[in-house]
Amino acid sequence: MKKIHKNVFYHVTAGGLNVGCVIGEDAVICIDLPPDPAEARAWRAQVAELSNKPIRAVIFTASDRMNAESLAAVGAPTAVAHDAAFAPVVAPAEPALAQPFESPPLPMRGLNGAPQLTFSDSLSIVLGIKHVTFVDVTFQGGYSSDACFATLRDSGIVFAGDHVAVGQPPNLAQANLERWLAILAALKKNRTITTLVPGRGPAGEPAEAVDATLDYIKAAVVRVKALVRAHRSRSEVGALVPDLMMLYAPKIARSKASPAYEVLAHEMRAGLERLYDELQTKGE
Repeated sequence: MKKIHKNVFYHVTAGGLNVGCVIGEDAVICIDLPPDPAEARAWRAQVAELSNKPIRAVIFTASDRMNAESLAAVGAPTAVAHDAAFAPVVAPAEPALAQPFESPPLPMRGLNGAPQLTFSDSLSIVLGIKHVTFVDVTFQGGYSSDACFATLRDSGIVFAGDHVAVGQPPNLAQANLERWLAILAALKKNRTITTLVPGRGPAGEPAEAVDATLDYIKAAVVRVKALVRAHRSRSEVGALVPDLMMLYAPKIARSKASPAYEVLAHEMRAGLERLYDELQTKGE
């Protein structure tokens, strides 16, 4: 676990994803969770060493970070996510049981109706009594349709989720590219941010982290746009993967013999296909 402020910490999971926590006088807020329930329990034990206070809520920066089993493993009563993140992880209501003018409870799968808290634009969670800490959650929607930031108010610390990746390529498979690029540009200009915690990679100065993410996106756009303009088929984006992997993947994942290569290459190809579809639709 790495300390980035007197009461703010983050941890790198076995899969390279960052998760965080904010320690308050009366409770703890977690930002994302390890996707593996066993690792989530180990993370909870690390948090317990910092504070014996309960976890009040877990903020999920995107729906693909949500995992009911991990949430149950840490014993958090509330999952906080954007409205659009709710649908993918909610068990559908039985049509025969739905009543007019009533909204049946929508439990996250496997949680037997645990309380949920969603928002459309922004939401603030308050920790503490004498020494108050505000954790602000704001919708962004570039990385995915439900992606958000978690900001520790007046601290300069922002958890940017998978909008930012350092040392490895960001996942473009759900991206709204135009919005994403605008978000990255705003991050880079924002002088109030001193520490940016990316979804993947080390926390640090925002401009450097943003540049690392932009570098991959721009390289991917140039290569895919060349295919589109040459009227090459969508399937040919796969040929771009080995070169981009050698340039942008972590060293441990650059060898095809590495298990990490297959996982990251599959993710990269899905992102390039998404990019191909977007550029083709725009006629670029």
